[in-house]
Amino acid sequence: MIAMKATVYGLREDERPLFAKEAERFPEIELVLTKEYVTEDSAALAEGADAILITAPCTITPALARRLHGAGVRYILTRSTGFGHIDRQAIQNYGIRAANVPAYSLNAVPEFCLLLTLNLLRNFKRESKMLEKKDFSLSGIQGKELGAMTVGLFGTGRLGTREAQLFKAMGCRVLAYNPHPREAAKPYVEYVTKETVLREAELIVLQCALNEENRHMINTETIAQMRDGVYLVNTARGGLMNFADVLDGLKSGKIAGLATDVYDHEETFVRKNCAGMDLGDPVMEELMGMENVILTPHIAFFTEAAIRDIIHTSLENLREFARTGGCSNEVYQAKQS
Repeated sequence: MIAMKATVYGLREDERPLFAKEAERFPEIELVLTKEYVTEDSAALAEGADAILITAPCTITPALARRLHGAGVRYILTRSTGFGHIDRQAIQNYGIRAANVPAYSLNAVPEFCLLLTLNLLRNFKRESKMLEKKDFSLSGIQGKELGAMTVGLFGTGRLGTREAQLFKAMGCRVLAYNPHPREAAKPYVEYVTKETVLREAELIVLQCALNEENRHMINTETIAQMRDGVYLVNTARGGLMNFADVLDGLKSGKIAGLATDVYDHEETFVRKNCAGMDLGDPVMEELMGMENVILTPHIAFFTEAAIRDIIHTSLENLREFARTGGCSNEVYQAKQS
């Protein structure tokens, strides 16, 4: 048994009992838990640790990488799928290895996507506000039936395929675009061009990875190609949308409604209590006030099963590094001397 020590940064209270359970399955790993995010100031908490476990709001900068290296840290395990918060060159310069959690619960995000979609189509936000005022009328709340709609899906990875399966079960026709069509998705989707998705879909769902090629793929130009009265749902990445252009589409009526669990540059507010604060983003402030817009703070993943999977995989990543010198979920290769 190889003894390891790991400092867990950004601990949430919901994670504490799950870490306790997982610790029994990884007796070779000594865990130090802290609610603090890892910064240059809090890097001292990792003194003598072989690894740190972080969350997406923890940004690994060159200066922080240097501090962690000096503390003896050799591995960074991020409890997230994304790993853009880890500076590649910085960790390579100090020989630090990193791994992510590329997959966890298959149902958490797709189920939440369906929840957002149904709430959007049935005007649930408007209805909730009416009930708060004891208004029990039917004014402006007539909805649409999902099963009668053509859905356009961008992205058919594990989660996108599961979403396609759910939409198909609801009775939808599902058009999909993916640069590399996936065999597992074919029973549920019709693969078409991205232009066909934009032109024919009544509801467009984003469940694709973000890269430089598709950043702001939803913009003034692509919105103009869509049907009048289209609905948009995004449970993937905020950077896929130019939200200023989406706001213009909502104001003009071209877009009938938006439901999104993610937002471009959300790191300035996500996981924080910003009550009474100016977010410094007039586009978001306006979107939040619209009855045909549902915004949630990147919580689609947030189920007990998903968090359990994430914690387990993070610790398994560390165990694999210790036992083999490598990790199947490594995100960057160590710099070779």
